[in-house]
Amino acid sequence: MASMYSSSLEALQLPFENLHLFDNSSLSLNASSTGVFPDPQRNHGLGFSRVGSFRSCLDYFTGESMNLGSSMFDNVNWFNSFSNVSPGFQPIFSLDSEYSYGYSNWVIDMAKTEDGSKDLQKLLSNSTNNNMIFSWVFDFIVELMIDQSGRYLFQKLIESADETQLQMILEKLLVPHNYIYYASRLKYGSCSIKKLITVLEKSPLITCVIKALSDKFEKLMMDPIGHYVIFECLDVLDSQTNDPLNIQAMKHCLELVRHEQGSVSMSGFVTRIKGPRRDQLLKLISRNSAFLAQDPTGNYVVQCVIRLQNPAMNDQIFRNLEGYYVKLSTTKTGSYVVEHCLLSSGLDRVINELLRSDRLVSVAKDRYGNYVVQTALKESKKREISLHGSLVVKLEQHLNCLQHGYGRNVVSVLRSLQ
Repeated sequence: MASMYSSSLEALQLPFENLHLFDNSSLSLNASSTGVFPDPQRNHGLGFSRVGSFRSCLDYFTGESMNLGSSMFDNVNWFNSFSNVSPGFQPIFSLDSEYSYGYSNWVIDMAKTEDGSKDLQKLLSNSTNNNMIFSWVFDFIVELMIDQSGRYLFQKLIESADETQLQMILEKLLVPHNYIYYASRLKYGSCSIKKLITVLEKSPLITCVIKALSDKFEKLMMDPIGHYVIFECLDVLDSQTNDPLNIQAMKHCLELVRHEQGSVSMSGFVTRIKGPRRDQLLKLISRNSAFLAQDPTGNYVVQCVIRLQNPAMNDQIFRNLEGYYVKLSTTKTGSYVVEHCLLSSGLDRVINELLRSDRLVSVAKDRYGNYVVQTALKESKKREISLHGSLVVKLEQHLNCLQHGYGRNVVSVLRSLQ
Protein backbone atom coordinates (compact mmCIF):
# COMPACT_ATOMS: atom_id res chain seq x y z
CA MET A 1 0.00 0.00 0.00
CA ALA A 2 2.89 2.32 0.76
CA SER A 3 4.18 2.04 -2.78
CA MET A 4 0.71 2.74 -4.10
CA TYR A 5 0.65 6.07 -2.27
CA SER A 6 4.14 7.01 -3.35
CA SER A 7 2.86 8.23 -6.69
CA SER A 8 0.01 10.73 -6.71
CA LEU A 9 -0.92 9.72 -10.28
CA GLU A 10 -1.09 6.05 -9.37
CA ALA A 11 -3.10 6.89 -6.27
CA LEU A 12 -5.73 8.93 -8.07
CA GLN A 13 -6.16 6.43 -10.89
CA LEU A 14 -7.41 3.68 -8.60
CA PRO A 15 -10.94 5.04 -8.10
CA PHE A 16 -11.38 5.53 -11.85
CA GLU A 17 -10.36 2.06 -12.98
CA ASN A 18 -13.90 0.68 -13.02
CA LEU A 19 -16.38 2.85 -14.86
CA HIS A 20 -20.02 1.97 -15.38
CA LEU A 21 -22.98 3.16 -17.40
CA PHE A 22 -26.38 4.14 -16.08
CA ASP A 23 -27.54 0.56 -16.46
CA ASN A 24 -24.83 -0.51 -13.94
CA SER A 25 -22.99 -2.60 -16.51
CA SER A 26 -19.23 -2.48 -16.42
CA LEU A 27 -16.64 -2.17 -19.11
CA SER A 28 -13.31 -3.96 -18.88
CA LEU A 29 -10.13 -3.30 -20.77
CA ASN A 30 -11.10 -5.54 -23.70
CA ALA A 31 -14.43 -3.72 -24.11
CA SER A 32 -16.49 -6.62 -22.75
CA SER A 33 -19.17 -6.17 -20.12
CA THR A 34 -17.73 -8.64 -17.65
CA GLY A 35 -15.71 -6.33 -15.44
CA VAL A 36 -15.69 -6.79 -11.67
CA PHE A 37 -16.71 -4.00 -9.33
CA PRO A 38 -15.07 -3.41 -5.98
CA ASP A 39 -16.84 -4.84 -2.99
CA PRO A 40 -18.28 -1.89 -1.00
CA GLN A 41 -17.84 -3.86 2.22
CA ARG A 42 -14.07 -4.29 1.84
CA ASN A 43 -12.27 -2.39 4.60
CA HIS A 44 -9.79 -0.64 2.35
CA GLY A 45 -11.47 -0.50 -1.01
CA LEU A 46 -8.18 -1.59 -2.55
CA GLY A 47 -8.60 -5.33 -2.89
CA PHE A 48 -10.96 -5.45 -5.85
CA SER A 49 -10.18 -7.12 -9.18
CA ARG A 50 -8.80 -4.43 -11.41
CA VAL A 51 -10.15 -4.37 -14.95
CA GLY A 52 -8.00 -2.11 -17.05
CA SER A 53 -6.80 1.35 -16.28
CA PHE A 54 -8.43 4.76 -16.20
CA ARG A 55 -6.57 5.87 -19.32
CA SER A 56 -7.44 2.72 -21.30
CA CYS A 57 -11.14 3.02 -20.54
CA LEU A 58 -11.20 6.66 -21.58
CA ASP A 59 -9.31 5.80 -24.77
CA TYR A 60 -12.06 3.30 -25.60
CA PHE A 61 -14.86 5.82 -25.12
CA THR A 62 -13.19 8.66 -26.98
CA GLY A 63 -11.65 6.53 -29.70
CA GLU A 64 -8.30 8.22 -29.28
CA SER A 65 -5.34 8.21 -26.97
CA MET A 66 -5.76 10.90 -24.35
CA ASN A 67 -2.80 12.84 -23.02
CA LEU A 68 -3.86 13.37 -19.41
CA GLY A 69 -0.53 14.62 -18.16
CA SER A 70 1.35 13.40 -15.14
CA SER A 71 -0.53 15.30 -12.49
CA MET A 72 -3.34 13.77 -10.49
CA PHE A 73 -5.06 17.14 -10.61
CA ASP A 74 -5.03 17.10 -14.41
CA ASN A 75 -6.81 13.75 -14.28
CA VAL A 76 -9.49 15.04 -11.93
CA ASN A 77 -10.11 18.21 -13.90
CA TRP A 78 -10.23 16.31 -17.16
CA PHE A 79 -12.58 13.73 -15.73
CA ASN A 80 -14.96 16.42 -14.46
CA SER A 81 -15.16 18.02 -17.89
CA PHE A 82 -15.52 14.66 -19.61
CA SER A 83 -18.47 13.57 -17.44
CA ASN A 84 -20.20 16.90 -18.05
CA VAL A 85 -20.27 16.46 -21.82
CA SER A 86 -20.96 12.71 -21.79
CA PRO A 87 -24.47 12.25 -20.37
CA GLY A 88 -24.37 8.50 -20.93
CA PHE A 89 -21.33 8.11 -18.73
CA GLN A 90 -21.42 7.92 -14.94
CA PRO A 91 -18.45 7.39 -12.62
CA ILE A 92 -18.65 4.63 -10.07
CA PHE A 93 -17.75 7.07 -7.31
CA SER A 94 -20.79 9.34 -7.90
CA LEU A 95 -22.58 10.43 -4.74
CA ASP A 96 -25.64 8.30 -5.41
CA SER A 97 -23.66 5.21 -6.30
CA GLU A 98 -24.03 2.10 -4.19
CA TYR A 99 -20.30 1.55 -4.59
CA SER A 100 -19.19 4.86 -3.13
CA TYR A 101 -18.69 3.29 0.29
CA GLY A 102 -15.70 1.32 -0.93
CA TYR A 103 -14.08 4.47 -2.27
CA SER A 104 -14.72 6.25 1.02
CA ASN A 105 -12.60 3.62 2.70
CA TRP A 106 -9.91 4.07 0.08
CA VAL A 107 -9.86 7.85 0.45
CA ILE A 108 -9.70 7.55 4.24
CA ASP A 109 -6.72 5.22 3.97
CA MET A 110 -5.07 7.65 1.58
CA ALA A 111 -5.76 10.56 3.95
CA LYS A 112 -4.01 8.69 6.73
CA THR A 113 -0.70 8.89 4.91
CA GLU A 114 1.37 12.05 4.87
CA ASP A 115 1.60 12.33 1.08
CA GLY A 116 -1.99 11.21 0.51
CA SER A 117 -3.31 13.78 2.95
CA LYS A 118 -1.35 16.55 1.23
CA ASP A 119 -2.62 15.50 -2.20
CA LEU A 120 -6.23 15.45 -1.04
CA GLN A 121 -5.84 18.86 0.57
CA LYS A 122 -4.64 20.28 -2.74
CA LEU A 123 -7.80 18.99 -4.40
CA LEU A 124 -9.93 21.18 -2.13
CA SER A 125 -9.45 24.15 -4.42
CA ASN A 126 -12.94 24.24 -5.89
CA SER A 127 -16.44 23.45 -4.68
CA THR A 128 -16.83 20.39 -6.94
CA ASN A 129 -13.83 18.64 -5.47
CA ASN A 130 -14.80 19.82 -2.01
CA ASN A 131 -18.26 18.27 -2.25
CA MET A 132 -16.86 15.05 -3.71
CA ILE A 133 -14.26 14.58 -0.98
CA PHE A 134 -16.74 15.64 1.69
CA SER A 135 -19.14 12.90 0.59
CA TRP A 136 -16.36 10.32 0.67
CA VAL A 137 -15.04 11.11 4.13
CA PHE A 138 -18.22 12.16 5.90
CA ASP A 139 -19.08 8.75 7.36
CA PHE A 140 -15.51 8.44 8.64
CA ILE A 141 -15.09 12.01 9.86
CA VAL A 142 -14.26 10.99 13.44
CA GLU A 143 -11.65 8.51 12.26
CA LEU A 144 -10.17 11.22 10.07
CA MET A 145 -9.98 13.95 12.70
CA ILE A 146 -8.09 11.85 15.26
CA ASP A 147 -5.46 10.59 12.83
CA GLN A 148 -1.98 12.09 12.69
CA SER A 149 -2.14 12.85 8.95
CA GLY A 150 -5.89 12.71 8.45
CA ARG A 151 -6.49 15.62 10.79
CA TYR A 152 -4.91 18.00 8.27
CA LEU A 153 -7.46 17.00 5.65
CA PHE A 154 -10.23 17.43 8.23
CA GLN A 155 -8.99 20.91 9.11
CA LYS A 156 -8.72 21.91 5.46
CA LEU A 157 -12.14 20.46 4.74
CA ILE A 158 -13.95 22.43 7.45
CA GLU A 159 -12.24 25.62 6.26
CA SER A 160 -13.84 25.20 2.84
CA ALA A 161 -17.14 23.70 4.04
CA ASP A 162 -20.39 25.66 3.85
CA GLU A 163 -22.79 26.11 6.76
CA THR A 164 -24.84 23.06 5.80
CA GLN A 165 -21.79 20.82 5.67
CA LEU A 166 -20.54 22.17 8.99
CA GLN A 167 -23.92 21.42 10.52
CA MET A 168 -23.76 17.88 9.14
CA ILE A 169 -20.31 17.43 10.68
CA LEU A 170 -21.52 18.65 14.06
CA GLU A 171 -24.49 16.30 13.99
CA LYS A 172 -22.11 13.46 13.19
CA LEU A 173 -19.88 14.44 16.11
CA LEU A 174 -22.70 14.85 18.62
CA VAL A 175 -25.32 12.21 17.79
CA PRO A 176 -25.60 9.64 19.25
CA HIS A 177 -22.26 10.08 21.07
CA ASN A 178 -20.35 13.15 22.16
CA TYR A 179 -17.36 12.55 19.90
CA ILE A 180 -16.26 16.14 20.49
CA TYR A 181 -15.46 15.15 24.06
CA TYR A 182 -13.66 11.94 23.11
CA ALA A 183 -11.65 13.61 20.34
CA SER A 184 -10.68 16.45 22.69
CA ARG A 185 -8.86 13.98 24.91
CA LEU A 186 -6.70 12.65 22.08
CA LYS A 187 -3.49 14.26 20.87
CA TYR A 188 -4.52 14.77 17.25
CA GLY A 189 -8.23 14.92 17.91
CA SER A 190 -7.78 17.91 20.19
CA CYS A 191 -6.02 19.77 17.35
CA SER A 192 -9.01 19.10 15.10
CA ILE A 193 -11.49 20.32 17.71
CA LYS A 194 -9.46 23.48 18.30
CA LYS A 195 -9.51 24.15 14.57
CA LEU A 196 -13.27 23.55 14.52
CA ILE A 197 -13.68 26.13 17.28
CA THR A 198 -11.72 28.68 15.27
CA VAL A 199 -13.71 28.00 12.09
CA LEU A 200 -17.04 28.28 13.93
CA GLU A 201 -16.05 31.39 15.89
CA LYS A 202 -18.65 33.63 14.18
CA SER A 203 -21.19 30.89 13.46
CA PRO A 204 -24.24 30.14 15.64
CA LEU A 205 -23.14 26.50 15.42
CA ILE A 206 -20.41 27.24 17.96
CA THR A 207 -23.03 27.00 20.71
CA CYS A 208 -23.34 23.28 19.97
CA VAL A 209 -19.61 22.82 20.50
CA ILE A 210 -19.65 24.83 23.74
CA LYS A 211 -22.60 22.79 25.00
CA ALA A 212 -20.78 19.53 24.27
CA LEU A 213 -17.65 20.76 26.06
CA SER A 214 -19.49 22.22 29.06
CA ASP A 215 -21.31 18.91 29.58
CA LYS A 216 -17.91 17.25 30.10
CA PHE A 217 -16.14 20.27 31.58
CA GLU A 218 -14.86 18.64 34.76
CA LYS A 219 -13.43 15.60 32.96
CA LEU A 220 -11.80 17.73 30.28
CA MET A 221 -10.18 19.99 32.88
CA MET A 222 -8.75 16.93 34.60
CA ASP A 223 -7.33 15.64 31.35
CA PRO A 224 -3.74 16.55 30.34
CA ILE A 225 -4.83 17.07 26.71
CA GLY A 226 -8.50 17.94 26.95
CA HIS A 227 -8.03 21.10 29.00
CA TYR A 228 -6.26 22.75 26.06
CA VAL A 229 -9.52 22.61 24.10
CA ILE A 230 -11.21 24.57 26.91
CA PHE A 231 -8.35 27.08 26.77
CA GLU A 232 -8.88 27.45 23.01
CA CYS A 233 -12.46 28.52 23.65
CA LEU A 234 -11.33 31.10 26.20
CA ASP A 235 -8.64 32.44 23.85
CA VAL A 236 -10.78 32.61 20.70
CA LEU A 237 -14.39 33.19 21.73
CA ASP A 238 -16.07 36.05 23.57
CA SER A 239 -17.20 35.81 27.18
CA GLN A 240 -20.89 35.53 26.30
CA THR A 241 -20.29 32.51 24.08
CA ASN A 242 -18.10 30.95 26.78
CA ASP A 243 -20.60 31.57 29.55
CA PRO A 244 -21.62 27.87 29.86
CA LEU A 245 -17.95 27.02 30.43
CA ASN A 246 -17.56 29.81 32.97
CA ILE A 247 -20.58 28.57 34.89
CA GLN A 248 -19.15 25.06 34.99
CA ALA A 249 -15.82 26.44 36.20
CA MET A 250 -17.51 28.04 39.18
CA LYS A 251 -19.55 24.92 39.86
CA HIS A 252 -16.57 22.55 39.88
CA CYS A 253 -13.82 24.95 40.98
CA LEU A 254 -13.18 23.61 44.47
CA GLU A 255 -13.14 20.01 43.27
CA LEU A 256 -10.85 20.76 40.37
CA VAL A 257 -8.25 22.72 42.32
CA ARG A 258 -7.77 19.73 44.63
CA HIS A 259 -6.94 17.50 41.66
CA GLU A 260 -3.36 17.50 40.36
CA GLN A 261 -4.16 18.17 36.71
CA GLY A 262 -7.35 20.04 37.57
CA SER A 263 -5.38 22.54 39.63
CA VAL A 264 -3.01 23.25 36.75
CA SER A 265 -5.97 23.62 34.39
CA MET A 266 -7.85 25.95 36.74
CA SER A 267 -4.78 28.14 37.07
CA GLY A 268 -4.77 28.51 33.29
CA PHE A 269 -8.51 29.10 33.27
CA VAL A 270 -8.22 31.86 35.87
CA THR A 271 -5.67 33.76 33.77
CA ARG A 272 -7.83 33.49 30.62
CA ILE A 273 -11.41 34.01 31.75
CA LYS A 274 -13.00 37.29 30.68
CA GLY A 275 -16.28 39.06 31.39
CA PRO A 276 -18.41 39.40 34.54
CA ARG A 277 -17.87 35.78 35.60
CA ARG A 278 -14.17 36.46 36.08
CA ASP A 279 -14.61 38.39 39.34
CA GLN A 280 -17.10 35.82 40.58
CA LEU A 281 -14.59 33.03 40.07
CA LEU A 282 -11.76 35.02 41.67
CA LYS A 283 -13.95 35.81 44.68
CA LEU A 284 -14.77 32.13 45.09
CA ILE A 285 -11.07 31.24 45.20
CA SER A 286 -10.21 34.19 47.46
CA ARG A 287 -12.91 33.28 49.99
CA ASN A 288 -11.49 29.77 50.26
CA SER A 289 -7.82 30.79 50.18
CA ALA A 290 -7.07 29.76 53.78
CA PHE A 291 -8.23 26.24 53.03
CA LEU A 292 -6.68 26.03 49.56
CA ALA A 293 -3.31 27.42 50.70
CA GLN A 294 -2.84 24.28 52.80
CA ASP A 295 -3.84 21.92 50.03
CA PRO A 296 -1.08 20.16 48.05
CA THR A 297 -2.55 21.28 44.73
CA GLY A 298 -5.02 24.01 45.66
CA ASN A 299 -2.21 26.31 46.73
CA TYR A 300 -1.14 26.76 43.10
CA VAL A 301 -4.44 28.41 42.23
CA VAL A 302 -4.12 30.78 45.19
CA GLN A 303 -0.65 31.73 43.99
CA CYS A 304 -2.08 32.29 40.51
CA VAL A 305 -4.73 34.70 41.81
CA ILE A 306 -2.15 36.64 43.85
CA ARG A 307 0.02 37.03 40.74
CA LEU A 308 -2.88 38.69 38.93
CA GLN A 309 -2.33 41.69 41.24
CA ASN A 310 -6.04 42.40 41.64
CA PRO A 311 -6.10 44.70 44.71
CA ALA A 312 -9.56 43.66 45.93
CA MET A 313 -8.94 39.93 45.53
CA ASN A 314 -5.48 40.07 47.06
CA ASP A 315 -6.71 42.05 50.02
CA GLN A 316 -9.33 39.41 50.72
CA ILE A 317 -6.72 36.63 50.44
CA PHE A 318 -4.31 38.39 52.81
CA ARG A 319 -7.08 38.98 55.37
CA ASN A 320 -8.21 35.35 55.15
CA LEU A 321 -4.66 34.11 55.73
CA GLU A 322 -4.05 36.23 58.83
CA GLY A 323 -3.30 33.97 61.76
CA TYR A 324 -2.09 31.24 59.43
CA TYR A 325 1.11 32.81 58.03
CA VAL A 326 3.44 31.22 60.59
CA LYS A 327 1.89 27.78 60.27
CA LEU A 328 1.83 27.98 56.45
CA SER A 329 5.48 29.04 56.39
CA THR A 330 6.59 25.67 57.74
CA THR A 331 4.75 23.56 55.17
CA LYS A 332 5.90 22.86 51.66
CA THR A 333 2.73 24.05 49.95
CA GLY A 334 1.93 26.91 52.30
CA SER A 335 5.40 28.43 52.18
CA TYR A 336 4.98 29.15 48.47
CA VAL A 337 1.76 31.04 49.15
CA VAL A 338 3.37 33.07 51.95
CA GLU A 339 6.30 33.98 49.69
CA HIS A 340 3.84 35.21 47.04
CA CYS A 341 2.19 37.37 49.70
CA LEU A 342 5.59 38.85 50.57
CA LEU A 343 6.29 39.59 46.91
CA SER A 344 3.04 41.52 46.58
CA SER A 345 1.07 43.93 48.75
CA GLY A 346 0.80 41.43 51.60
CA LEU A 347 4.35 42.10 52.78
CA ASP A 348 3.45 44.10 55.89
CA ARG A 349 0.77 41.63 57.03
CA VAL A 350 3.17 38.68 56.86
CA ILE A 351 6.13 40.39 58.55
CA ASN A 352 3.99 41.84 61.33
CA GLU A 353 2.65 38.38 62.11
CA LEU A 354 6.18 36.94 62.13
CA LEU A 355 7.35 39.69 64.50
CA ARG A 356 4.46 39.07 66.89
CA SER A 357 5.07 35.34 66.93
CA ASP A 358 7.38 33.58 69.36
CA ARG A 359 8.08 31.04 66.63
CA LEU A 360 10.14 33.30 64.33
CA VAL A 361 13.37 31.45 65.09
CA SER A 362 11.68 28.09 64.53
CA VAL A 363 10.43 29.32 61.18
CA ALA A 364 13.94 30.57 60.26
CA LYS A 365 15.39 27.13 61.07
CA ASP A 366 12.70 25.19 59.23
CA ARG A 367 13.45 23.51 55.88
CA TYR A 368 10.67 25.50 54.24
CA GLY A 369 10.33 28.42 56.63
CA ASN A 370 13.87 29.63 56.06
CA TYR A 371 12.93 30.55 52.48
CA VAL A 372 10.04 32.64 53.79
CA VAL A 373 12.32 34.52 56.19
CA GLN A 374 14.93 35.07 53.47
CA THR A 375 12.26 36.54 51.17
CA ALA A 376 10.92 38.70 54.01
CA LEU A 377 14.39 40.15 54.62
CA LYS A 378 15.11 40.86 50.96
CA GLU A 379 11.72 42.39 50.13
CA SER A 380 11.46 44.50 53.28
CA LYS A 381 14.94 45.88 52.60
CA LYS A 382 13.65 47.19 49.26
CA ARG A 383 10.15 48.30 50.25
CA GLU A 384 9.62 48.58 54.03
CA ILE A 385 12.84 49.65 55.71
CA SER A 386 11.25 50.06 59.15
CA LEU A 387 9.86 46.52 59.11
CA HIS A 388 13.20 45.28 57.81
CA GLY A 389 15.01 46.83 60.77
CA SER A 390 12.61 45.24 63.27
CA LEU A 391 13.03 41.84 61.66
CA VAL A 392 16.82 42.08 61.63
CA VAL A 393 16.94 43.07 65.29
CA LYS A 394 14.80 40.14 66.37
CA LEU A 395 16.76 37.62 64.29
CA GLU A 396 20.16 38.88 65.47
CA GLN A 397 19.14 38.13 69.04
CA HIS A 398 19.23 34.45 68.12
CA LEU A 399 22.25 34.28 65.82
CA ASN A 400 23.82 31.46 67.80
CA CYS A 401 20.74 29.29 67.31
CA LEU A 402 20.68 30.10 63.61
CA GLN A 403 24.27 29.00 62.96
CA HIS A 404 23.21 25.40 62.40
CA GLY A 405 20.97 23.66 59.88
CA TYR A 406 18.71 25.69 57.60
CA GLY A 407 19.17 28.73 59.83
CA ARG A 408 22.55 29.28 58.22
CA ASN A 409 20.77 30.36 55.03
CA VAL A 410 19.05 33.15 56.95
CA VAL A 411 22.33 34.25 58.59
CA SER A 412 23.94 34.39 55.16
CA VAL A 413 21.20 36.72 53.91
CA LEU A 414 21.48 38.91 57.00
CA ARG A 415 25.18 39.42 56.37
CA SER A 416 24.71 40.09 52.67
CA LEU A 417 22.17 42.85 53.38
CA GLN A 418 24.30 44.71 55.92
